[in-house]
Amino acid sequence: MKVTSREELVARCVHSLTSKPDFPAFSRQIQKVLAAVDDDDASMQELTGLIIRDYSLSLRLLHTANLYNLSGRQILSVTHAVSMIGTEGVRNLASSLLIFEHFCNKPTGVRELMMLSMLSANHVREIARHIPALRPEEAYLCGMVRNIGEVLIAYYLPGPYARILKRMEERKQSISAASLEVLQFTFEDIGEAVSRYWAMPDKIAACQRPQVARAGLRASPDSLLYTAVSIGHQITTAVYRMDPKLGADQLKICLRELGAWLPLPEKELPDILKSALSDTEESFAAMGIRLNELRLDTQTRNAVEAMAQATAGKATERAESSPREGETLERLAKEACSLLDSPSDFELNAMILMVLEAIYRGAGFDRVIFAFLNQDRTFVEGRIGVGDNVDRLIEKFKFRMSMSGGPVSLALLCKRTVVGDTGQHEANKIGRLFGCRYLALYPVVVARQAVGCIYAESQKERPHLTDSQLDALQALRDSLAAAIGRLRHRS
Repeated sequence: MKVTSREELVARCVHSLTSKPDFPAFSRQIQKVLAAVDDDDASMQELTGLIIRDYSLSLRLLHTANLYNLSGRQILSVTHAVSMIGTEGVRNLASSLLIFEHFCNKPTGVRELMMLSMLSANHVREIARHIPALRPEEAYLCGMVRNIGEVLIAYYLPGPYARILKRMEERKQSISAASLEVLQFTFEDIGEAVSRYWAMPDKIAACQRPQVARAGLRASPDSLLYTAVSIGHQITTAVYRMDPKLGADQLKICLRELGAWLPLPEKELPDILKSALSDTEESFAAMGIRLNELRLDTQTRNAVEAMAQATAGKATERAESSPREGETLERLAKEACSLLDSPSDFELNAMILMVLEAIYRGAGFDRVIFAFLNQDRTFVEGRIGVGDNVDRLIEKFKFRMSMSGGPVSLALLCKRTVVGDTGQHEANKIGRLFGCRYLALYPVVVARQAVGCIYAESQKERPHLTDSQLDALQALRDSLAAAIGRLRHRS
């Protein structure tokens, strides 16, 4: 009889997890975010678009970005956050937050495990901020996924997970030993395999291997990252998952290891713990969670055992937040105009995306695009946009610039703004081109010539824009036109 290898068992488990009803869509979200390539305008647009279509993710990302924003100016725009932190940093943060969002609303026990993952992520990032060779956002993602294997087993396989916890309690085994007896593989095995399924970089997946830091050279950036993740995870375990006395002793060991393995002055170690705790408290407070609820030595075990009996692993679905709820165009426009009017180093595409994001999130349109006139001013063509199915609108938005080129070209040649429902005469002809019910077309004029336009549309009936919203849209258009004018003057 053929003996099934550990690798085969892990592969079977991954196949089982990825077949669960809620797992494929969640995985696709992570894979899309991770697919963004650094220093590429198209990927910046795609990444920004993915984030702002998810209201809850947008809020979490902006909250996290503001925790580490030293400019003194609040970040309200995802585009602003991407420009400040960089595509790679935001990609790592967004991936972390997608994982947290997916599991923090699951049943009690799994939820607390995911909250502990955020604590580990903050511990690791705080350590990384003191080490120039490490990137804090990458370290944060590594810390968030360090315990993802346990989270996955606890949620999707609550029966086996409860047996693992029972063995740990009765036989005084380590969690790895108990997992090997029950599953024939460890939580780290499944966590690493799923990380690779999500197409995470190799070193992020490798961070889940226990004691991996001891294998590398101390001076290597990867080895420093592995060490930071390992110790950050151990700190969380010592403080929140162990008996207080044993945990205090373990914490002292962690701090000694941290000072020995990483180039940090000993006096900075307590500050790292305090800062990580403060950041976690702020993140939890935004979700209405009290940090002192996290005492998992008995709470998690009892809750997961009860869940295994009561639910047999059935997933509970989270309620979706209403899209762009609570956003105001005026606040987003104020931030965008302030940045556009300042002598900033934003690239043109980043400036345009910031304006489009403000309109999309603040005014509630389905799609918003920017169209440029080509160099010889013979066509106006859609180039960049945000919203559902925006690529189709961009492809369709191409008109010859002449008096006979149609209503869009005519509005640009006359420098005329068109806003309203398509039942009105002025918007009716444009609306028929795109099959929408409400639209806004704002020509962007530089040196008395139209250089392009902002176009926004809604497919269904919607409230008319208020006077203050119309003022904000005009301010956005004017600030963008002025910024484009300055860029052209420089070149």
